[in-house]
Amino acid sequence: MSVVLVTGGARGIGAAIASRHVAAGDCVLVADVDDAAGERLVLELGPRAHYARCDVTSEDEVRACVAHAEQHLGPLDVVYANAGAAGVTGRLESTSLQDWRQTVDLLLTSVFLTVREAIAVMRPRGRGAIVCTASVAGVRGGLGPHVYTAAKHGVVGLVESVAVEVARYGLRINAVAPGGAVSSLTAGLMSGDGDDLQAAYDRLAATSASGVPTTADDVADAAMFLGDPRSSRINGTCLVVDGADYVPSQRGLPYYS
Repeated sequence: MSVVLVTGGARGIGAAIASRHVAAGDCVLVADVDDAAGERLVLELGPRAHYARCDVTSEDEVRACVAHAEQHLGPLDVVYANAGAAGVTGRLESTSLQDWRQTVDLLLTSVFLTVREAIAVMRPRGRGAIVCTASVAGVRGGLGPHVYTAAKHGVVGLVESVAVEVARYGLRINAVAPGGAVSSLTAGLMSGDGDDLQAAYDRLAATSASGVPTTADDVADAAMFLGDPRSSRINGTCLVVDGADYVPSQRGLPYYS
């Protein structure tokens, strides 16, 4: 049995990760600020799932969340730095400094805090895996809002850099980069209703190279692979999960269709 922490675990990709770990017999701490969704999820998942409120932009709350997991569940084996949102959108010239800072704090500073606290408890034991949720917008420009794109590029760069530091201690850190996956985030962006997953599924399917959209479960499977001991020689990588819809762009399709 593994002990797992998932930030942003109440909905979407985080909830899919938590659900799969519980199904595998692991003990999971779901951390989020959506108390209603988090409590509902752990009730559905059963006694191996636990909920803790955590604002991932708060240094004190992230540290307390990791300590809570260690004290009440056991030594952490896998930490998923998954929390995030689209953040500020619109033209760069109309983006305020406050909106920039809030978005970067949510999407990048939160990852720094989560990773730092995870390393602090894992390093003395000489084992542990950290998986950060990046985005296709973090490996190629033009696939997301400006600040989101900058922050997710920062996540990928941080993962690559930190991997070199922690490898000598027996730790691993990797990133998973979803494309437009069916989740509460994409549903909210597309229809204004984060619970309307069917609308998101239909719209993403219509533009998918395969006709089938990426789901939160698809991303969860990839993230869990990176956190699993079977991927022990994978460190500092960013695994794109987009069904060839984004990073391997469809722009060349007219030349070979």
